[in-house]
Order: sequence, then C-alpha cells, then structure tokens
Amino acid sequence: MRTLRRSLLLFTLLYFCCCITALAQNKTVVAGIVKDEKGTPLPGVTVKEKGTANGAMTTAEGTYKVSVAPNATLVLSFVGYVMQEIPVNGQSTVNVTLLEDKKNLNEVVVTALGIKREQRKLGYAVTELKGAEVAKTNSINPVAALQGKVAGVDISGAAGGPQAANRIVLRGAKSLNGKDQPIFVIDGVIFENEVSAADVNFGNVLKNFNPDDFESVTVLKGAAATALYGSRAINGAILITTKKGTTRKGLGVNLSQTVQFEHAYRQPIALQNSYGAGRFGTFKPNTTNELDWVGGLSFGPKMDGKMVKLPNGEEVAYSPKSSNALDGYQLGKYFNTNVSMEGGNDKATFRFSYSRLDNNSVSPDNKFSRNSFALKSTAQISKVFSLDGGVNYATSIARNPNRQGGDYTNLNIGRKWIYVFPRNYDPDYWEKRYLTPANARADLAQNPGADYWFALKNYTWERDERLLSANLALTATTTDWLKFIVKGNFSNEQNTDRRKEVGTLANFSGPDGLFALQTVNRSQHTFTGMAMLTPKLGGEFEGSLNLGVETWNSGIGTQMENRTQGGLRIPKMFAISNSVNNPVSKETPLLRKRINSAFFAASLAYKNAFFLDITGRNDWSSALTYKNGTGTNSYFYPSFSGAWEFTQSLKNSIPSFISYGKLRASYAMVGGDTDPFEINPGYLTEGFWNSSSTGQGLPQINMFNQNTLPNLHLKPSISRSFEVGADIRFFNNRIGIDVAWYKSNITNQIIKLPTSMETGVKERYINAGSMQNTGIEVAINASAIQHKNFTWDITLNGSRNRNKIKSLAPGVNQIELNNDQDVRVLAAVGQAYGVIVTDYGFTPYQAKDASGNPVAHPNNGKPVISATGSELPYKYNRGYQVVGNITPDFNLGLSNNFTYKNWSLGFLVQARIGGDIFSASHQFGTGRGTVESTMHGRDAANGGITYTDANGKTRDDGMIPDGVFQDGYKISKNGQEINLGGMTYREAYDKGYVTPMTPYGYYGMQGDWGIGIRSTSVFDASYVALREVSLGYTLPSNVTQRWKMNSLRVMLVGRNLGYLYNNLPDRLNPESIRNNSTSAFSEYGAVPFVRNMAFTVQVGF
Repeated sequence: MRTLRRSLLLFTLLYFCCCITALAQNKTVVAGIVKDEKGTPLPGVTVKEKGTANGAMTTAEGTYKVSVAPNATLVLSFVGYVMQEIPVNGQSTVNVTLLEDKKNLNEVVVTALGIKREQRKLGYAVTELKGAEVAKTNSINPVAALQGKVAGVDISGAAGGPQAANRIVLRGAKSLNGKDQPIFVIDGVIFENEVSAADVNFGNVLKNFNPDDFESVTVLKGAAATALYGSRAINGAILITTKKGTTRKGLGVNLSQTVQFEHAYRQPIALQNSYGAGRFGTFKPNTTNELDWVGGLSFGPKMDGKMVKLPNGEEVAYSPKSSNALDGYQLGKYFNTNVSMEGGNDKATFRFSYSRLDNNSVSPDNKFSRNSFALKSTAQISKVFSLDGGVNYATSIARNPNRQGGDYTNLNIGRKWIYVFPRNYDPDYWEKRYLTPANARADLAQNPGADYWFALKNYTWERDERLLSANLALTATTTDWLKFIVKGNFSNEQNTDRRKEVGTLANFSGPDGLFALQTVNRSQHTFTGMAMLTPKLGGEFEGSLNLGVETWNSGIGTQMENRTQGGLRIPKMFAISNSVNNPVSKETPLLRKRINSAFFAASLAYKNAFFLDITGRNDWSSALTYKNGTGTNSYFYPSFSGAWEFTQSLKNSIPSFISYGKLRASYAMVGGDTDPFEINPGYLTEGFWNSSSTGQGLPQINMFNQNTLPNLHLKPSISRSFEVGADIRFFNNRIGIDVAWYKSNITNQIIKLPTSMETGVKERYINAGSMQNTGIEVAINASAIQHKNFTWDITLNGSRNRNKIKSLAPGVNQIELNNDQDVRVLAAVGQAYGVIVTDYGFTPYQAKDASGNPVAHPNNGKPVISATGSELPYKYNRGYQVVGNITPDFNLGLSNNFTYKNWSLGFLVQARIGGDIFSASHQFGTGRGTVESTMHGRDAANGGITYTDANGKTRDDGMIPDGVFQDGYKISKNGQEINLGGMTYREAYDKGYVTPMTPYGYYGMQGDWGIGIRSTSVFDASYVALREVSLGYTLPSNVTQRWKMNSLRVMLVGRNLGYLYNNLPDRLNPESIRNNSTSAFSEYGAVPFVRNMAFTVQVGF
C-alpha cells in the first residue's frame, strides 16, 4: 500500500510538471465582450475553445481574452442562457450576445462515475447546487449546507458542536442495521458520511474539505441514478466537483476572508426562575434560611432576595438568575481565510488554493482548526491524450466536542441544569470554588457541580486528523466517436486521539488520572478503465455506450491503543510511561476489503425527444467470500430509465402556456454487502489487564474476534426501486414544476439477531427483512419579477416519505434499533421504521362488574394511580405502548432571492413537520421542578388550590392529578376505612377523602426517574426555522478597476436565526438529538439555541 501511494504521488507530481511546461505555449489571442439581449455585460460567462480544456471566464465588465488556434470555434456557456458556438475564422475580436434560456435544456450535470450528461436526457431526478450556495453557509461540515434546499433530503444535526457530523437520509431509512447514509464522491474519490452513535462526535472526513473549492454539488437520490456506483451507493450519492483553473491572461488570484460570530441566544429548554432548592416550598425543618439542597429539586421557597445558607455554610442572596443556564457559554468565533491562484492556456490549466479555518465554539474549550491545500490541473498533452488530476491535503484538530445533549458524563452541562442544579444555582459563585486549597476537587456535597467545573478545566480530548487524497485521469481520444479513460484515485486518513485527565485528589493526583492515545489509519484506492463510444447511428437516432472495469480496495483499523492505568505517577505529566500500574496496550491489524466490478451504460435518443438509458454492473465483494474462496460474492444489478420531452415531439399541438415538458421513469436494482470478516469465524490475540492496584498484566489469550456469530450462507441484500416524474414549465418558463413519485423495496437485508448464550456469542448474522419506502417530491420554481434592475425568484421544495416494515425473520416481529431511559425505537412488522415504544406508559382504567367483566364507566381510559408505600405513582403499563415515530411527515424548504442592480438578498425557510422525539430533559426537568411548565400550581396565581395540610398550615400550591385510584385501594379516614378504588383523585378530593398534592408530588408522578411516566415526554418535534438570510453587494467595475481589482464583493450571512414555529413544550430546542445515527430519537440536556452571523469579503485580481 505504501509503495502504491508513493507511485501515485510521484506520477501526480510528474503530471503537474507536464502541465506547467504546457502553460508556456501560446497561440492567437482573441478578445471581446459578452452581453445579454438588453446590452448588459455578463460577468462569469465561460468561453472555451471547442474540443479542448482551454478557456476563460468573462470579467465583471463582460470582457474576455483567450489564446486559441486561428481556426478554432469558441463555445460560450452561462447558466440561464443558450450555449453558443462562434467560429473564430482568424478574427482577433469576437463580440457575442447570449440569448436567455430559462429552460436550461442543455444544462450539463455530473452523474455517476463522473460522466457528464445533459439533464434533459435523464430519466431520473437530479438536483444540482452551485458550490457558492454551499460555501456561503460557512458550515464546517458541508452536509449542513444542503438543509432545506433539496427535495427528498432529510438532514438532522447532532449535539457535538460545529465540527460534528450531520445525519443525511435520502428518500427515507432503508436499512435495519443503521447504515443509511449516502456516499460522498469528491472528484471521483468516494468517502463515507460516517455517523456516530456515540455522544462524542468529532465529525467525519468531510470536515477536512474546503467548501470554497466546490464548483458544484449534485444529489443523486434514486437507485437508477446511483446504480453505476455499485453497492456502496445503495443509499444514494452526493457528487462534489471542485473548481478547475481557466484559460486567462496572466495569473488570477482570488482572496476571501470570513469572520463569523456564534451566539447562544436562548437556553436549550425554558426553565422557571421563581422557585429554588427544596421539596415542599419551605426551608429545612427548624431553620429559617437553610435551603433543603437535595437531588437538584427546585420545589423550595420562592426566591425573594433574602439571605440563605448554602451547603458549604456561606450565605448569599436568594435571587432569581434568569440567564444562569447560558452563563457557561461564550461568544463563538469563526475565521476562514481562502487564497486561490489559477491560470492556463490552450494546453493546460491549473488552480491552487489554501484555506485556514479556526473555530471556537460557544461551548467552552470546544475548538476546531483546519489547514487545507488543493491543487487541480488539466493538460492537453497531444491531439489524442489529455490529463486531468488533483490533490487535496488537510490537517485538522478538533478539541473537546460538546458533550451536551446526551452524554451522561460530568461534561453534560445541559443535563446538570435539568437534573442536578436547583434554579438558584449561581455558576459564577460555584466555579470559583470547585477546587480545595490542596488542589483537589471539592466535595460534591459541599459544592454541587464541582465535577463539571473540574472536568471542564482539567480534562481534554482532542483528535488530530491528516487527510491526503488524489485523483488522476488519462483520456485518449482516438476518434470523434471513441475515447478511452484510465483513472485512479486514493485517500489516506490518519487520526490520533489524545485524552488527558488529571486526578481528583490533592495536587491533581489520584487513581482517576488518565492519559490515553489511539491512532487509526484508513486508506482506499480505486482504479477504473473505461471505453466511451458515441457512434453515428444515422437517421434520427443518437447513441452512446460506455464499458468499464473497476477495482476498489480499502483498509481500516486501529493500529495502536495505549492508556495508563491506576493514575499518573507525576500529576499533569501526560505520557504512557507515567502510568502508576502497567499501561494497557492493544494493537489491531487493518481490516481489508475489495470489490471488483464490471459495468456498462448504454444511451439511445430518438428525434431528440425520446431518451433511453440502460446500465448494468456486477460486483464481486471480498466481504461475502468465505475463507475457502466460495460464497455468494457476485451480484449483478441493472437499471433502466427513459424520458420523453413531449414539448419537442408535440411542439405544434401543445398549448402555448406550456413552455417545456418532460416525462420520465426508471427502474433499478442495487446489491449490498457487509463489513469485512462478518461471515468468517476467527480469533484474535487480546491482552487483559488486572484492574487491581498491583496492575499485573494477564497473559495474552485467543478469543472470538467478535460477539456475533458469522453466517456461512450470507447473501447480498437487494434494493429494487421504481420512479416516475415530470418536469413541466409554464408561461415562457416563468413557472416550473418538477415532481417525482418513487417506491423502493430492500429485501434480504443483512441484520443481527440475538442468539442463545450456549453458542458463546450474543448475536448472529442472517439474511432477512423487507422494508418499503414510497414517497413524493415536488420542486416549484417561479420568476415572480423579471426586470433589468430588479428580479425576484422563488423556489419551494417539499417531500413526503412513507415507510413500512414488510417482514423480518421467521418468528421475529420486531427488532430494537435504539433505546434511552426506558424508551425504545423498534422496527416492527406492519409498522413504519422507527416506531417509539415504552413499557413505562399509563395503564388505562377499566371498570369491571362483580364477575370481573369490563363495563362502561365515565372513568374508563383515565390513568390508574397505584399505591407504593407513601407514594401515589401512576401504574405502569408493562406491555409496549406505541407512543410515536421518528419519521417526519413532510420536509419543506422555501427560498426567496432578490436582486437590485449590484445588490442581492435571499432568505431560506426550512420546515420539518412531524417526527417524534423523546425528551429526557422534559421528563426529568418535570420531576425536578426546573422546567418552566412546572410553574403551574405553584401558587394561587398559577392555578394552585388553597388547602390546609396535615400540619394545619394553609397552603396555596395544591394540585389534583388526572387519574383513577386502582381497584381495591383503601384509606383510613376518621377511623373509617374508605375504598377509593375506581374513584378519580378529583372525586376523592371533592368528598374530603384526600388533600391536594404538592407540586413536588404532582410533578414527581410524571417525571421522576424512578416512578415517572415516559410517554408524557414523547413529542411531535415539528418546527419551521428561518434557516438563512444573506445580503450581498458587488462593487461596480469602474470602482474596482481604479483599485486594480477584477472584482470585489461583500456579503453578510445569518444562519439558524430562529424558529418561526416550534411545537415542543418549554421551548425545547427541536434540533438537539443526542447523536446522528438513523434511529436517534432522544435528547438529554439539549443544546442551546445558537445563531451565526458572518461577514465575508471576496476579492479577485
């Protein structure tokens, strides 16, 4: 592998040397100006010499200059205008007027394997975004930039911070094993959008690419669109094409600087600010100012500013602090500097860029920095041979990902505000006292929250990443109908994790001191050979045929893991050799995988109106090959797609208000495999280390390499997909509608099922399960206003996906996908993917007659209240109750873009309608009395009932739960036994049998960890967000020319500005899911509401 990488790098360097040499050759210079029909100069028009990579781009004044052969033909193209070809015929000046063409009929998009096609000829949906749309969002992970802009794309963030990976699902969940992410193809190199089911989210490899280098982003959602990528693209593909150099006079230089501020403007969940520590609205017994600081409960006295005694004995003012849950955050700062240089002539082009990004998150000590370099070039070696290649190198460091939202360690500050800190907690006060004079962590009984402050200031976890990727393609154009392409690419990732934790005893000593070091190496390389034929068929037929072979190889594994044991001998000296006991060490070999493939793609067109595409690919996967060389490791999958441009063939008979129309349909199959070594049983050598104080290591032993039993008869999973759609435009293309309907079935899925303990393993692999997705996608574009100086464009996209589990394994009706706090997510036969269930729900009351038969009764269906000692909790329904589903009903996006002269203004509204989450913050915040909704009933002004308690004290915080006492429940009242069974609490209160509950008892019934009802904290997480607002201004050319510039543009961009609608109670953040796995459904601690404001300056020379 190392020799291969060196060879590829050497070849790439030699190639770029050839490109630089070729740049020195010049030909005849042709210049001119490009305007629209109104005579306005057009900047950014691509002017190329036909048949070559030689070209230039018009300046802000619409002028261009390019060196071409005397008999060359110029090809001019620009988005929204008809492409034109102009013969030079020896002229030195060629001025061109481009005609507007909003149909974009000849728009070329990148499809699978990097093959460029005219979009009008495709029989499946393709959505393309310009790279500038992604770059302007200033998102570290480019996935976030797609939110709300593409129909059929569901994107969810995670709670790990700005560098965290986002979950993206195209056309619904498809896998029972959680692998639902599309692949990302960056200049031909395939990267996985790996998601983290853990609460520590460092992000994935995508954060190491610079979005300012992106030329376009193409989303391929259906199987017909991705079939040529094989099994790796079973969940869709997102193609990213980076910028190339252009032909121009001299060297072009572009600079940009972005400064962005991130502001935590609202706490993750609304907290009440009236009542502090305590249980029954009073101070500790026999005291007048000592708080009952127990369990983080906030059912104590009303905060009125009087002096109270804290657990450490000091006295402070007992006053509300409305923003104390935000006091732990800081102003986030983001700086991104980009420099690029480009140039070229008719022989070669190049572009080099460098970017430096630094981000300090709103969460303390959550930082990310990145250096990225990109070099891309083309070279026309001869009339036959041309080269196209690029190299990307990046280094990054992510430090202390935000642990808020789900992680239960000390660093989840959001959880502590909900569960540990009473509402009178003063972070400024306690932060200063987290250490004792001896530099040990303060006693938690004396300093609640000392564990958080100690960890925040003395623990670090950072990841150092290095990424190198390269691609190179050699094209031989032998005739005007035959060309051969040989290309290769590779990538190598090296990640090093370092965890540093000091001890909690005096002078930072103690057995909990830790240093851990882990190094992970991943690599892959691909070689592809392809023949592309475009023969002349004659008549009104056109066709093409592509034939190819490919091999993909990958290796992934943890090379080395080391950690100290028993603490650090010298505190704060972080080295493995500083371990008190023998350190733990583990080395794991790389897991390798190979897929060999052969494929074809045939296209046929008739009368430039009927289009047919047929593709086929066969994969041979090493992951499905047994150790004896056999196995069902070969799988073939075809695709068929067709399009009819009816406005072309019926142009004389269709109504005049229909400007353009196309109908399309496709059918495809895609196969899927599994990870390496899942079908072959094996052993590995593992070291076990004694955790006692002696730290003596046990000898290495052989053990199973996994807790899953392999399956010697495993087969590929199969996805079958059908899609129909239409693209119709009206009123001279002022309104356009693109609609698609799809249905996909994935069968023979490779899943794990529990197995008996006698086997020695926990699970086994089988082929089982059938899942179906059906959905509809709509995209509407409208040009509301078109004027020389003012335009207004509107885009609306929406999608709805319905999912159903058709079958699982024989005898298996459900599989658990995820769980949290006694709430679970299942795949259940007959249900949609991601059904939320719990056996901690209400038991509905059912009245019965003397024989035990159910009878009608007004109280039927109300929650049953049972007696447990002195408590009156609701009775659990121990059978699983369906309480929600994680799948949204609709995803919507609405964008409006305005231009006025040199000004531009745009905004994006994004909505997610439906889809439920479980909020542990609401659950336990209710039980602890910290959330705002627990204000109800606290006093008469908030609906509390006035009553006299058992001690003869008059109170106004009485509350009546909605429930029915269980049958047979009896109390003793005035020496008389009274049966309350079947009676509501209200009825019992009205008859004088019971007194109202205190808020502590009332809310504890619902939200206490031990007795609370989980189903009351499952909510519809619908929201409508103002996702993006941008304002830009381009300086006039007469100004920039005086300053010796080609262009200067400034932009102000706001992201995540607020929610126009949020369905969750207590204003809980609807986008704070604890991790980004497909089955993620819960949050605990949430994350604050954060908005970003960025200012960007772009200068071109």
